[in-house]
Amino acid sequence: MASNASDWQNYPSSLSVQDCDPYIYDTNHFAKLLKNNNWIFRDMEALQNYLKTSEFMGTRIILIPQRFSWDQLLISEKALRRLLHHFKVFPVFLDVLCAFGRQTSSTSDSLGGYHSQTNGTKSVEEHGREESQEPWSIRQMCIYHQQDKSFDNNNFIIINLTKSFQHRLKDARAHTTNPPTWREIHTLAVSYSTWHWRWYLGFWESKLSQLISKAHLSQVETSREKKHKPVLTIQYSDVQDVQVIYDRMNMVKFILGSNVRICNKLRNDFGNESLMEIVSTTDLFREELEMQLIRADNLLERTKSGSALMQDIISFRGLDTLKISNDNSNEMARLADIDNKNMIELTKKSQREAQTLKKITILTMVYLPASFVSQFLSMGYLTVNSSNQPPSLHFASEMWIFAALTFILLTVTLGMWVYIDYPKSWWHRWRKPRNLVEHEKV
Repeated sequence: MASNASDWQNYPSSLSVQDCDPYIYDTNHFAKLLKNNNWIFRDMEALQNYLKTSEFMGTRIILIPQRFSWDQLLISEKALRRLLHHFKVFPVFLDVLCAFGRQTSSTSDSLGGYHSQTNGTKSVEEHGREESQEPWSIRQMCIYHQQDKSFDNNNFIIINLTKSFQHRLKDARAHTTNPPTWREIHTLAVSYSTWHWRWYLGFWESKLSQLISKAHLSQVETSREKKHKPVLTIQYSDVQDVQVIYDRMNMVKFILGSNVRICNKLRNDFGNESLMEIVSTTDLFREELEMQLIRADNLLERTKSGSALMQDIISFRGLDTLKISNDNSNEMARLADIDNKNMIELTKKSQREAQTLKKITILTMVYLPASFVSQFLSMGYLTVNSSNQPPSLHFASEMWIFAALTFILLTVTLGMWVYIDYPKSWWHRWRKPRNLVEHEKV
């Protein structure tokens, strides 16, 4: 290299004007990305003496993996600066690089597509985690390609290549027995990001079909009678599940559109090389992606209609429940009216019975004194001497026994009444102040 050995530490400012036009690229911005985004890198040794090789013929592939999705890249910041400076990588590559590294959620979906000689593809594959209800994960991979036609050199920097991509690359090389060309590397990357989408969409289509079938067979009106057969009912959680599918399809639509754009750009690059076989292969990938894009559009429309149907069912059931509640309220009002009429009738009967009791009481007031006098005279304690003039009353000597017994029995009766009634009233009088004291303590 003609530049000083320490120039790589100032990347991307170390690039020449021909490699990085300051009127086009904001070098200060890209330099801050390397300094501030420490979630991207992981500390490890530099590239050592590998980049010191001045002469290299053929296709060279440099892999920068991650241990798992959304983890740090297995390269240090210094090593990355040296690598990018060595190959004079244009600064926009750093923008795509920010889609990788340690994250808690996918916040860089828009950093896909094709930028000059860099393309960020997204693929889908089964992750194999049994505890997850969604067996698929979306993976992303970045490929930077630098071509030196004068020496027929091709350098690739591949970030976050998956194990399945590595296996395909090894298997392809084992079957062909020849090192892969730069066109075959691009073809393999596009192929890897193409074929699994049909199974991913098929998984969500089956989920959506189940939810829509449930909506079609769901009981709409609220049952007023108890049924022994099970019935399907739409819950709000079903609407949430449909919304999840809708969000997934929106994301898939964006990703597939980005991959189609990559195919179109690669086709143009391949077409300039007049390699019709590779051009036709790229068209095959593009047609497959466009077909899956049409499926994603169709699933989006189905999710919209399914969500609308479920919301209509829930709204109708809410109105039907409100109608049932209104009918129940009217029935309760009718029963309350009947109860009021019965109470009025009972009150009238009570008034009539009170009038009758009043009349009986008046008659008793006349009857009891006469009955008492009649019984008293029949007992012989009082005699009328009509032979004397004027007539006189004669009380028997046993009269005091009658009076004494009457007084004693009256006292016993009143005492029994007081004995029966007083403890109850006394308990209430004692309990009430005690409750007040306990309440004040609380």
